[in-house]
Amino acid sequence: MSSFPHLSLGLRKFSALAVMAAAVTAAACSEPETPESRVRAALGELERAAEEGDVGAFDDFVSTSYQDALGHDKQRLADFVRLHVLRHPRGREVILRVRDIQLTSPSTASVMAHAGFAGAGESTLHADAYALDLDLALEDEEWRVTWAQWRPAAPAELL
Repeated sequence: MSSFPHLSLGLRKFSALAVMAAAVTAAACSEPETPESRVRAALGELERAAEEGDVGAFDDFVSTSYQDALGHDKQRLADFVRLHVLRHPRGREVILRVRDIQLTSPSTASVMAHAGFAGAGESTLHADAYALDLDLALEDEEWRVTWAQWRPAAPAELL
């Protein structure tokens, strides 16, 4: 037991006040949430799910009304992602660079981005870069991909 109990109590009070002050400062300094910041957050979670190979979490960011020019619906896109996860089970890396977000209405957005994917299969390494065009819609308070188009891109476009 401390021979200075008032000092111990004072340090605990000081520590508690310091934590509260830090929380208030962080809240005051954080930028207000905007539709664009929420779209960016959803894209960040999509990137994380892809890198972790979490097809279920990836699927949560895709609208049930998803359609693309390749004939994919939500299920076919999930199957496509699942196939890539199976082909590259180890060392998966994903880099997503958002280039532009246009809010086309309060509940829709168009995104231009570049993505890099790398992974290891049984005996090979694989890396690709793509230019992405995405449409997103706000569904049940969450931004979800409703349409996507991708094409090969130069790796330098990820910089």
